[in-house]
Amino acid sequence: MPKIAFPLLIVTLFLAGCQLRPVVPPRPPETKIAFMTNRDGNFEIYTSNRDGSNPVNLTNSDGNEGVPAWSGRAQAFAFLSDGSGEGLLINRMDRDGANPSRLSDQIPASASPPVWSPTGEWIAFGSNIAGNADVFLVDPTGATVINLTDNPANDVFEDWSPDGSSLLFLSDRDGTIAGYSVPVGGGQATPVTDLQVNSGGLDLSPDGSKLLFMSDRDGDIEIYASDAAGGNVTRLTNSPGFDGFPTWSPNGSKIAFLTNRDGNAEIYVMNADGSSPVNVTNSPEAQESMEGDYSWSPDSRQIMFHTNRDGDVEVYVVNADGSNPTNISHNPAIDIGSVWVR
Repeated sequence: MPKIAFPLLIVTLFLAGCQLRPVVPPRPPETKIAFMTNRDGNFEIYTSNRDGSNPVNLTNSDGNEGVPAWSGRAQAFAFLSDGSGEGLLINRMDRDGANPSRLSDQIPASASPPVWSPTGEWIAFGSNIAGNADVFLVDPTGATVINLTDNPANDVFEDWSPDGSSLLFLSDRDGTIAGYSVPVGGGQATPVTDLQVNSGGLDLSPDGSKLLFMSDRDGDIEIYASDAAGGNVTRLTNSPGFDGFPTWSPNGSKIAFLTNRDGNAEIYVMNADGSSPVNVTNSPEAQESMEGDYSWSPDSRQIMFHTNRDGDVEVYVVNADGSNPTNISHNPAIDIGSVWVR
């Protein structure tokens, strides 16, 4: 073998080893929590670590900023601001608060706050600029704003389909408050709940096959499940009073809901078939997330909620089995509007 061949062989093997070395994907950002607080005198958006440490003010403005909505796809927040004096307007900013921008100066979000589509392509919000509530879409640059429902009735956003191709909303267009589905591209709205009774709290399962909702069809408000189109309805709760605002866990195995069966507002967790309900907040002297403003962690292990158990409104997390309730915001101000950031 010629003397030059050996060094060339070593170089060839080295380069081959580099090419065959497995590519390590970038580590996903640590899960954080975002929330709105008036600890600085006006409402601002803060983030903190999952345990509440290292709170950081992202907005730091003279006006009120709040109700953050997070998109993992876009790695950005949408949020509301009243700084312009023109009503609550939709804004966006990066994960660290950089590059804030106004998405619409013409249409205030006066009916419902912003919610990102799962694809990060659209932000849904509600406005009653025309005298009635409609569901609007705006793209993340603010270049396109669409009135998606455009009906004389009142239409309020409820949930996105998992693939972002359609959304659910509530409307009184047929005499009762019922749930409807409409394609993002526009078109006919299709009822997904019974038009003869009132329904709300719509939440599609992670795979898009099942729909949760609350309804007064049996005399008081209970939680029901159906297929995504509204068929095959099954009652999941059966207690006097209010059981509502159901939410699927991200892995689809559990359902959290709000109830007053114990005399105050508490969050319960049950199996997907309605069995084995457990009180996970269990704070008899307090009110927990009375408007249904609680959420599952991305890993389905915890629930984040708001409570006045410490004398003011704080952000708490609790394990899905009810163990280890922890005050995350830990401040005498009002801390609310929390979301998971990942």
